Formats: sequence, structure tokens, C-alpha cells
Amino acid sequence: MAKKVFNPFFLLFLGSLSLLLLAFHPFSLFPEKKTPLWWDLKIVIITDGEYSLKQRKISYSGDYTFKIVWTGSIEKEKDDADYILYHKECHLTNWKAEEKKISPELVQTKRENDFKQKPTFHLKYLLRQEKKLHFHFRVEGFPIPQNESNGKISLHLPCYNENTDLNPDTEYAPFIIEGSNQVFLGEKEIYAAAVKREFSWTWKLKKWTLGFDDPTRLFNHHEAKLRLSITPHY
Repeated sequence: MAKKVFNPFFLLFLGSLSLLLLAFHPFSLFPEKKTPLWWDLKIVIITDGEYSLKQRKISYSGDYTFKIVWTGSIEKEKDDADYILYHKECHLTNWKAEEKKISPELVQTKRENDFKQKPTFHLKYLLRQEKKLHFHFRVEGFPIPQNESNGKISLHLPCYNENTDLNPDTEYAPFIIEGSNQVFLGEKEIYAAAVKREFSWTWKLKKWTLGFDDPTRLFNHHEAKLRLSITPHY
């Protein structure tokens, strides 16, 4: 039986033809990946904290825990520069708090149902910077003390930016003692697939504070955990 002999020049011809076809039809084998029409966005923030205010004869001490779930979406602007942010829902799914006022006369206690204000989450804007997407947020808190007092101040709660709107006199970032509140993603990541990230940090502040008739020493501490998930839709 005769053996088949392959002409090497014929094989070279087939290879050259394949390269030529690929040059004219590059997307037949490697189709271009589509740009998502929009992305679903979900942020979950969990915080445990404590605070105290100490004066000459009166002291206040409180602790709290909460979980907030924020959902929305983003889409790319037509000029291919920035992203448009849409808010959908925001729910406080867990909220517990207690504050005690201790004076020479008596001890008074307020719990979460007595607090007139509850923590609320605000995703302020999405900043595109150096091929990264930065999520600027703020948790708006409540005034302390909740018990009767001769003054009130706003409690610092987790935020991204350096200052909160309610506390312009005190920077936030310098008092982070562990972890980081810089919540960001690489921009290329959100085009490839769904992305999930978790960020955590610990914040602590001790200082003399204004806003009271008597000299008042403030202690404020919280631990925050933020989960971010973003899903593309084509």
C-alpha cells in the first residue's frame, strides 16, 4: 500500500492562508467583548461602636450596632468619561443602641426606640481617578447625648471622605487605627465579570469637645465592615 506524502510547501500555503483570513476577519475567531449597558450595585455596611462624654458630675456612655443595605446602579455616560449613579433603595436592617446618663441623683437609660434619629447611608458620588473607581459615602448619625443635656454634638460614623458634613472641625482619616476606609475598584475589573470586595477599618477619637456649658471629654470608637458587589448587564 502506497504511503501518503505531505508536501511541506502545501502546509506552508495553508498556514499563510489562515493568517490572511484572520487578518481580514479578526472578530470571527475572537469576537469583541461588549460594553455593559449598566451595572447593579449593592453596598452593605455593618458597624459596631461606643462613645462616652464625661463632665464634672455627669457622664454619658452609649453603644450601638447597625447594618444598612444600599442598592442602586451605574451606567457609563455617552461621552465615555464618567459614570452616572442611580439610587434605588436603602434599608436599616439591624439597629440596636443604648445610652446611659449617670449623675449624682440618678441613672437614666435610653434605647434604640427612644433615639429620635437613626443612622442613614449616603453614597454621595462615584469618582473615576487613575483607572480606579472610588466610592465616596457617608453614614449620617445622630446627636449625642440622647439623654437630656446642656449641649449636643454630632456623632462621627463611617465615611470615605476626609470630613463629614456634620463634623467639619474634625478630620476622619487620621483617626483610623487599623484597616482602610478607601473603597475603590479597578475600572477594568467591572467590565470582565461580577466583582465582590470587602473593606474594614477601626476608628478611634479622644478629645475635649466644644458645644457644652461644662468642659467635656469625648471618646468615640467604631469598627466598620463594608461589602461592595457590582454586576454588569449587557
